[in-house]
Amino acid sequence: HQRLLEMLDTEKELFKEKIKEVLDQQSQEQKEILQKCLEEERQRNKEALVSAAKLEKEAMKDAVLKAIEEERRNLENAHAEERELWRTEHAKDQENVSQAIQKAIQEQRKISQETVKEAIIEEQKRSEKAVEEAVKRTRDELIEYVKEQKRLDQVIRQRSLSSLELFLSCAQKQLSALIATEPVDIE
Repeated sequence: HQRLLEMLDTEKELFKEKIKEVLDQQSQEQKEILQKCLEEERQRNKEALVSAAKLEKEAMKDAVLKAIEEERRNLENAHAEERELWRTEHAKDQENVSQAIQKAIQEQRKISQETVKEAIIEEQKRSEKAVEEAVKRTRDELIEYVKEQKRLDQVIRQRSLSSLELFLSCAQKQLSALIATEPVDIE
């Protein structure tokens, strides 16, 4: 009985060791299977995450592109409104500038006309004065000329008279000489 018990104990120990070995082996296999499953699951999760990230990135990209397009349209509309406002303001400014230029031109024209009128009046006065002075100077010159001509005429007349007197004197002398010599000839 004791021996049977010892054999049973020995067998029990052997079974224990075998069970332990089998359990360890099974545990190792289970661990490997579990490790493999975990690795596969990780890989699947990683791929799923990459795919989800890719999809999310695409969705974000689309959303960003749509937002950019919407913002661009809004900016274009805002720019169009600003351009329209600027055109309106520019047209108003141009109109104001044009009116101011017309007013300035009219004022300048009026000033120029007044200046020209004053200059014409001044020139007329100067011309009248110059004409009066020219007339006076011409009159004085004519009077001087007439006086000079009279003097020259007087001188010429005096010379003529002197020449005539000299001629008459010579003629008288010749006549006297002829008269004095004529009776002798007759006799």
